[in-house]
Amino acid sequence: MNFIIGKYLFDKSVDKFDVSTPIKSLLLIRGDGKIGDSIVSSFLYREIKKHQPELNIGVLCTANSQHLFNNDPFIDQVHCYPKRPKLWQVSRLIGALPHYDAVVFLPEVLKARDFLMLRCLKARANVGVAKNVALINCNIAEKVSGQHSQQYFVEAAKQLGIDVEDLSYRFNLSQAIEDDILAFLGDKKGRYIALNAFGNTQKRSFSEARLREVIAALRDEFPQYPLVILSSPVTQKLVNKVVAEVDHVFCLSNTTTVEQNAALIKFSQLFVSVDTATVHLAHCFNTPMVAIYRQDPENFAMWAPNYQPTKAIFARAVVNKLEEVNVGEFDLNELLLKINDLLQNTQ
Repeated sequence: MNFIIGKYLFDKSVDKFDVSTPIKSLLLIRGDGKIGDSIVSSFLYREIKKHQPELNIGVLCTANSQHLFNNDPFIDQVHCYPKRPKLWQVSRLIGALPHYDAVVFLPEVLKARDFLMLRCLKARANVGVAKNVALINCNIAEKVSGQHSQQYFVEAAKQLGIDVEDLSYRFNLSQAIEDDILAFLGDKKGRYIALNAFGNTQKRSFSEARLREVIAALRDEFPQYPLVILSSPVTQKLVNKVVAEVDHVFCLSNTTTVEQNAALIKFSQLFVSVDTATVHLAHCFNTPMVAIYRQDPENFAMWAPNYQPTKAIFARAVVNKLEEVNVGEFDLNELLLKINDLLQNTQ
């Protein structure tokens, strides 16, 4: 219903984009606030500036993800925007922005506020994947169907006449954060296994019991490698409790930022993670990784770790369509074998 209202009130055909007339400015809309999605698109700003250094790049993002873009040397302007603005706020919020020639906005379904936002931006080119939207005059849905999420940004650039060569992700770590993490690690730098057991929902996270089982198995199988458990403000209390009970297992006692976890991944010898943003952080540093996914072929096609050296394992299959399997329901022996293989081949 929201889509129908937005289309009826605000959708309007725009002229076909003429790629022969180069754009001078580009706005990427990261309104969902998702860290993983932002990392997957991180290569794009660098590649645009490599080929068109004079092109002005802006990012429209939520306040909680602003820190991911503020220190990026390839981004010219960062604009904050509410995750779910009221319809009456949209015109005023967009009116405060400079004009951009092109917009990249990639949700599959638009809300009424999204239609109005695109209408107010008045860009020459609106790149998107939402179907049946007249405002999107560079629709890449068919070209990226079934592809990795990174290809959405590659194709978006191509539609705007911009070549992309280097697809490696990037993440800005301050020297202060690195120094703090190195002080915490001491002589463990480069010789520990890091583990992230927590995604953004309960089903995408280990239970406490499974976390304890995995920690015990890793310590038994790889006693020569200290184990560092990643946490967040939400999981800190649990991680602190579990870590305190096992020798040679460590965690930051007060994790407050994704940058701290990024540094822990960067300095590890090997990383193990459930399917969440940390998988893509590991790509930024080419850290050897075993990633754990639920059995969902479409999700894996979009969000698989697309670098080497990595391996993936999967939770068990569902018994019926009503069941939702926890990501922790995987074969522990398979995890240990794949970790051992990576350790043997990345020394």
